[in-house]
Amino acid sequence: MSESPSNSSIKKLLDYLEQTGLLEQLQLSDEDVADSIWLALQMGVEDLQLPPIFPENKQPIDSSTSNQIEENLEEIPEDNLSKSQPNVDIITEESLPKEIEKTTPIQDFPFQVPAAAALQTALFISRALRPFMGKVPSATKTILDEEATASFIAERDIWLPVTKPQPERWLTLELVVEESRSSFIWRELINELQNLLENQGAFKTVRVWQLSTSNNQELQLVRRRKKGKPGQRYHPHKELIHPRGRGLVLLVSDCVSPLWQKALIHPWLKDWSEKQPTAILQLFPERLWNSTQLGRGRKLFTTALTAGVPNPKLILKNYPQWLPINWQNTLLIPVITLETEVLKQWAKVVAGSGNAQISAFLFDLEFIKQQIIEISPISREENKQDSEDKNSIKNKAEAIVERFFATASEPAKKLAKMMAAAPVSMQVVNLIRKTLLNEVRPVHVAEFYMGGLLKPIVENEEGQYRVYDFLPGVRQVLNDAIGRRQTIKVLDAISQYIAGEIKSPIRSFVALLTLLPTFPPEQREKILPFAQVSIEVLRNLGGEYAEFAEEIAVNISNPPPIPQPSPPPLKTSIFDVATIEILETRTFEFTLATIERQYQNPFKREKWVIKKEKRRAEGIVEKLAEGVELELMEISGGTFMMGTEDEEIERLVKKFGWDGFRREKPPHRVTVSSFYMGRYPITQAQWQAIAATAKIDIDLRTNPSHFRGYKLPVEQVNWYQATEFCKRLSRETKREYRLPSEAEWEYACRGGTTTAFHFGETITADLANYRATETYADESTGEYRSKTTPVGYFQVANAFGLYDMHGNVWEWCADTWHNNYYGAPTDGSAWTENWNDNRSPLRGGSWCNNPNVCRSAYRSNLNRRDFNYYDLGFRVVWGAGGTL
Repeated sequence: MSESPSNSSIKKLLDYLEQTGLLEQLQLSDEDVADSIWLALQMGVEDLQLPPIFPENKQPIDSSTSNQIEENLEEIPEDNLSKSQPNVDIITEESLPKEIEKTTPIQDFPFQVPAAAALQTALFISRALRPFMGKVPSATKTILDEEATASFIAERDIWLPVTKPQPERWLTLELVVEESRSSFIWRELINELQNLLENQGAFKTVRVWQLSTSNNQELQLVRRRKKGKPGQRYHPHKELIHPRGRGLVLLVSDCVSPLWQKALIHPWLKDWSEKQPTAILQLFPERLWNSTQLGRGRKLFTTALTAGVPNPKLILKNYPQWLPINWQNTLLIPVITLETEVLKQWAKVVAGSGNAQISAFLFDLEFIKQQIIEISPISREENKQDSEDKNSIKNKAEAIVERFFATASEPAKKLAKMMAAAPVSMQVVNLIRKTLLNEVRPVHVAEFYMGGLLKPIVENEEGQYRVYDFLPGVRQVLNDAIGRRQTIKVLDAISQYIAGEIKSPIRSFVALLTLLPTFPPEQREKILPFAQVSIEVLRNLGGEYAEFAEEIAVNISNPPPIPQPSPPPLKTSIFDVATIEILETRTFEFTLATIERQYQNPFKREKWVIKKEKRRAEGIVEKLAEGVELELMEISGGTFMMGTEDEEIERLVKKFGWDGFRREKPPHRVTVSSFYMGRYPITQAQWQAIAATAKIDIDLRTNPSHFRGYKLPVEQVNWYQATEFCKRLSRETKREYRLPSEAEWEYACRGGTTTAFHFGETITADLANYRATETYADESTGEYRSKTTPVGYFQVANAFGLYDMHGNVWEWCADTWHNNYYGAPTDGSAWTENWNDNRSPLRGGSWCNNPNVCRSAYRSNLNRRDFNYYDLGFRVVWGAGGTL
C-alpha cells in the first residue's frame, strides 16, 4: 500500500525529530510542527529548471499541470490567440489628484530603499484561516480505499482495487486585487499577502487577479503574477464563479477609487456574491471606513449556519425584520481587515460555524447610482491665482494641515511632519519607517498620501507611479509643527543613507550638502532632488539654517570645478627628521559601529541592536621609539552644527536634573579645516617615549598614571603637562603638534553625525568604557569596569576611524573656558579671548562617568588646568588651527 509523497515526507520528518530527541527536547506539539512546516513553505526553495520527468503526451493532465498550462497561456501575446482582443495598455485611475504640474523641477528620490515588512503577523493570520481547511470528496480524483479493497478481496477472492474520492480542500480562493492610483501604497502589503495565501494551504487552489479600468471606464480583469506583474489576457468576471459554488471571492481594496465613486464595481460584486461567498478585504482600519465609499452603505453584522452560503443567505443580526429587502437592487457584502481575530471570525462564518459574526454592508444600488458625482479637475488658472496671494496660500495651507491633524492617526501625523523635511517619495517613507518611525504601517502611509496634503508633480513613463509634492505652503506649516530637532534628524537619516549608497563616510546633511559640488556629476544628479528640498526646508527653519541654505543654493547653481588631489604634504619631507621619523602614510581598516532601535514584533518591545561595517580611512604613523608608534587619522575639513538645540537641552535638564547641559548653547555653524588627530588617546608607552626627552617648560614624570599598562591611556595628566608633551613632540618631529580646539574635538568626535553619540541615539557597555550601571535612553545596563581599558579595547571606531571618543578618559582641549558659545569662533580655532585661563574644557567623559556626560556635545569645566586625576588624559592633533 502506498501513501502520498507529502504524507511520507512528514512521517520521515517526525521520525527524524523523535530519533534525534528534538521532539522531546524542544517540547514540540503537533501545532508547533505544523507551524514549522508552514514556515518552511513560506521561505520557499530555489527555483531550479529541471528536465521533464515524463515524456510529452504520455501522462494524464492533473490539476497542477492544467494550472501550469493556464499560466503559460497567459504569457502568449494577444496576436497569437485565436480570438484576440485589441492590445490595449492597462491604464488605471486613482482617487488622488489628477492635475499634473509638469513644469516643476522636483524629481523623485533616486535611491532605492527596501520596504519594511508590511505583514507583521503572518503566522497568526495563517492560524486564523484554519477553519477553511475542511475537506470534501473530490469529484475528479480518487485514491485507494484500503478497507473496502481488503473486504472485496476477502469476500469475492478477486484481486481488484476499490477506490474512493480523494479528500481535498473544499474552497477555491479567487483573490482580486484592485489596481488604482493608491496601489503603490499597499503594494508590498498585498504582495506579502498574496505569497502567504498561495503557500498557506487552506484552499484547494488560489488564483490571483488584478482589477482595473480602461480609458472608457470599463472594468478589466487580468491575472496577477508575482510582485504585482499583470497578465496580458482579459478575463470575464463570471470566470471567478465556481460551478458548484465552492469558490470564495476576496476583493482587496481601500474602497476610495473611481471604481467605487462611480459604482462600477457593484454589479460585479453582486454577480459574485449571489453565487458564492464574497467579501472585501478593506485595507483601511474600521475607524476610517465611513470616510471611504463604504459610508454609502448600511453597516450590519452577519452570521451563517451553513458552510459556503452565498451572501444573500447570510443571517442579518441587527436588521429590522419588518423592513423588507429588495434583493434585486441590494448588495450585501461582508467587510474584513487583516486583524487576526477578524479573519478568524470571517473564516468561521464562511465555514458555517454559527458562533461567529462579522461586519457587512448593505448597499441600495439604486440609491448609489443617484449619488454618483463627476469630480471636475482643479483648473490651472485657480492655482495660478492662489500662488499670487501669499497670505491666501498660508491661510489655506494652515487650514489643510489643521483638517488633516483633526482626522489622522498619531503615526500618520508624525510621518507627515517628518516627510515635510524630505522629498515626497515611497523610498523616503521606507527609510523613515526603518530608522525613525517603526510604528508606521501601510495604513498610516495611506493616510498621509490621501490626506489632502499632496499634489502629483510628474508621472513616470510606464504610468506606474507618480512623484508627489506638498500643496503650496503646506511644507512650511509642517516644518513649523515638527521643530528643528526632528527636522534635522530626518535630514541626517536621509544623508547617511545617501552616503552609504555612494560609499562616502559622511554622516550629516551639513557635510553632504557642503560637499555636494565636489562629487562626480552622476552622484550630484542623484543627490540634487534631496538638496533642492533641503534648501526649502532650511529656509523655513530660519536663522543660521536659512543662511546655510542660501550658500548651498549658490553652490548648486554654480558648482566649482572639482579640485585635483594634491600629493600628501608629508611625502616630500618623509626623511627630513632627526630622531623621530614618519614610517609611512597608511590606509587603516576599522569597524564602524552604530546602535539602532530594532522592531521585533507586536508582542515584544523594541530593542537596541549594534550594527557593524568595515571601513577604510587614510592616516599617518610616527615612530616615537622602538616598538612605539603614534597613529593619526586624517580628519577631512567640513562644516557642522556645534552644540545642542534648546529643545534638546531642556529635555536633558529635565531628565537628568543638571543645568550643566546649558553650556552647550547656542548651536552654531562651524567650518573646520582638515587636520590629523590621534587615532587613540595618548598611551602610557607614548607618554614615556616623549617624557624621557629634554625639558622645555616643565618637568614630566615618566609614569604618572594610577592604572598601569603600556596600552592603557595615560592619566593623572593636567593641562600644562599635556601642553608640555605637545611641545616636546613638536620639537622631536619638526612638526607642530598641539591639543585640539573644542570645535575640532567635537567635529572629529561626531564624524558627521548629529546624534548624542557618534554610535547613535545611545551607548552601551559593549561599545565604550563608562559607568554603564546608569543608562542614557532605554538601553540595558551593563558592566561598570571601574578602571581604564586599553585603547581600542572595543575594536569599534567612528566614521573618521577614531577610537575611545566616548568614555575611558577625559580629553583636554586647547581653549580657555567659556560658559557658553555666544561669541565663539566659527572657523574651528581655539577660543582664547575673554577667557578664564585657570580652566580649559574637557571632552568625552571617562570610565567613572554616567553616559549623559559622555555625549559628543558635552563640555566639562570641573577641573582646573593644574588638576591631576586618574580619569584625565588627552590626544594630540597636527595641522590646521593654531599652535601653542
